[in-house]
Amino acid sequence: MWCAGKSNHDLEEDSTVVDLNRAGTALLEIVMEPDLRSPLEAGQVMRQLQHLLRHLDVCDGNMEEGSMRCDLNVSVRPTNLGEEADDETLHNALTSKTAAPFGERVEVKNMNSIRNMMRAAEYEARRQIALIEEEGGEVHRETRSFDAATGETEGAKDYRFFPEPDLPPLVVPKKLIQEIAESLPELPDTLKDRLCAQYDLTPYESSVLVNEPGAAQYFETIATQNARPSKMVVNWVLNDLFGHLKATNGDIAGSPVQANELGELIDLIQDGTISGKIAKDVLEVMFYENEAKKTPLQIVEEKGWKQIQDPEEIRALCRAVLDDPVC
Repeated sequence: MWCAGKSNHDLEEDSTVVDLNRAGTALLEIVMEPDLRSPLEAGQVMRQLQHLLRHLDVCDGNMEEGSMRCDLNVSVRPTNLGEEADDETLHNALTSKTAAPFGERVEVKNMNSIRNMMRAAEYEARRQIALIEEEGGEVHRETRSFDAATGETEGAKDYRFFPEPDLPPLVVPKKLIQEIAESLPELPDTLKDRLCAQYDLTPYESSVLVNEPGAAQYFETIATQNARPSKMVVNWVLNDLFGHLKATNGDIAGSPVQANELGELIDLIQDGTISGKIAKDVLEVMFYENEAKKTPLQIVEEKGWKQIQDPEEIRALCRAVLDDPVC
């Protein structure tokens, strides 16, 4: 746990006020090896990490709200390749055992979006290259900040850290780490693979379900009951339900249609009570007009939307129309 603080010298003329507004707030820091080769790779890794933290319910991952931030270390090294080199050739040159050593790194602190992190990486790499090749200078280790308005990095004051003398070292037993590891839910990639194998979903379908918090569980709640066809279920979740959620800027957690209710609607299609077209109308009522929380069947009966399945009844209706077309 870190207690980040800052000193304010402007509130009082003869004193300094120390702001410790984050004291007592746990800080999880994840440090990566220097093996990312481009702003695009860095952005992809950050999106994967953000999704993982949300999936495990560590935090909401909202960078703009301060739940997650990113510090970036940038260094450059020569490749001895021209500007015409393609991405694969460049990547091979950077990762080969004979590649030149990295130059001095520069840290860009506290970025509040993945887009800004990628912009900062691009700008800082170009700044260092220009410093070396055009100005004949050297890159020195320093801390910089990123100005989102100008798209440039600029010098920043170094952070000062010191140990808290009243807090002893926190030793986490290996047994506890093992217990936590065994209690973790399925990680996103494992869950995607299982959904494809168990329900015959496409990689795209499983990715959408896993990337939307709560959607995979919502889908499985429906698909595991009453032998419902998984393809039908995933189509109703991804196309119809998600369509209404998107229109209302909602999410699965706040959906007015619960998984068991959508499952009951699918059952009505399966047993021939209603058609797929009528089911879309029923879902619309369930989503927008169902304050009384009526079941799909109750809505169908109230609206008179049941399909007529008795052949004799259908023949009688046809005869009535032929006998009296005006009616």
